[in-house]
Amino acid sequence: MQLHVVDIHELFIPENRQRREFRAEEISKLADSISQNGLIQPPVVRLDDQNHLVLVAGERRIKAMIYVWNFGQAVRCGTHEFPEGKIPCVFQGDMDPLAAFEMELEENIRRLDLTWQEKAEATSKLYELRKLQAEKRGEPPPTPLEISRETGSNDDDTRKELIVSRHLRDPDIAKAKSADEAFKILKRKEDTKRNADLAVTVGLTFTADAHRVIHGDCLELMKTLPPESVDVILTDPPYGIDADQYGDSGGRIGGSHFYDDSFDTWTSIMKVFSVESFRLAKPLAHAYVFCDIDNFIFLKSYMAAGGWRVFRTPIIWHNPTSMRAPWPEHGPQRKYQLCLYAVKGDRHVLQLYPDLVTFQSDENLGHQAQKPVALYQDLLRRSVRAGDTILDPFCGSGPVFPAAHAFKCTAIGIELDDSAYGIAIKRIQDLRV
Repeated sequence: MQLHVVDIHELFIPENRQRREFRAEEISKLADSISQNGLIQPPVVRLDDQNHLVLVAGERRIKAMIYVWNFGQAVRCGTHEFPEGKIPCVFQGDMDPLAAFEMELEENIRRLDLTWQEKAEATSKLYELRKLQAEKRGEPPPTPLEISRETGSNDDDTRKELIVSRHLRDPDIAKAKSADEAFKILKRKEDTKRNADLAVTVGLTFTADAHRVIHGDCLELMKTLPPESVDVILTDPPYGIDADQYGDSGGRIGGSHFYDDSFDTWTSIMKVFSVESFRLAKPLAHAYVFCDIDNFIFLKSYMAAGGWRVFRTPIIWHNPTSMRAPWPEHGPQRKYQLCLYAVKGDRHVLQLYPDLVTFQSDENLGHQAQKPVALYQDLLRRSVRAGDTILDPFCGSGPVFPAAHAFKCTAIGIELDDSAYGIAIKRIQDLRV
């Protein structure tokens, strides 16, 4: 490269061009280095459309040279000395394209006034530059960690910038408030597309015959199922509140609950269920388990002991059509039920939804504790993708089957009661129509 000399007063330095402030301490250290070792890399300039000299890179070096001149010293660059006000420089057009690009980035990568979009784009350009340079040397491309070290950024931030920079033409991405927010938007969009593509693929072969309901004791039958085989467990077990001793279903169903709903029986069931459900769940899985308010704390402890990571508070189902009145003479009428939520591994939800949901009861098919299909769908939409497998060990009349079918997921239900088992079979048969 040919070395040129320009008068400092002839050089135009654009405002707000630098990515960082110039600290006096940094300028002093650089000036000391120039004084002892000379100027290794001269500033880079270019001619604009009006033939004015414009600084491209090197403002910090110019400030350090002024510092050296103030102490009455000349600035050395190569074999030449430059007196006060005379700046050694190279013209951008004389440089190798990669070297010129590197100089431009070197000056701009630390500007303070950059928007996150500009910074993401600059980080991407720096990565591409380093990759081209590595290719010329026959070396592997740089890692995001190496780029983050060069820019002084966090490794995770750099990784996100490199990803979102490729999608800045997407208006939803471009208008995000930060690179982190843009990354989350992009991830949601990609998940949505992936799920849609998967649904199309699965839909080519998916039928109601994929679902299965098994008649028998779930605690015994769960032990026969293969480990790590289900993605989501969604179930409505007994509540352990002596529901078999009363019938307050608002006159909709004759008789009482057919099963033993004592607290002791519930405890023995849920201790086994918690362990078996964890064994059957895949390494990344979710569980939704309905329970009574008095027993929620006990269920949390059983599920945690079984291996699940349990969310601290329940999901609340508000049922405006509920007729339950535990104290008919004194009130109040109960309009809600609880659902425990737990995670195995680090399975993420597909989207954040509230912990309070409102759904009215479906037309009752003949089961005392029947849950609405829409409620099951609301819980599943948080967790499932097409092709997933759902297990309901206490499936009752089988609302899990139409709910799972809506997402092209396979449902496996287990039910002990003969009548409820028959209703669940009918649910699956209706899906074939």
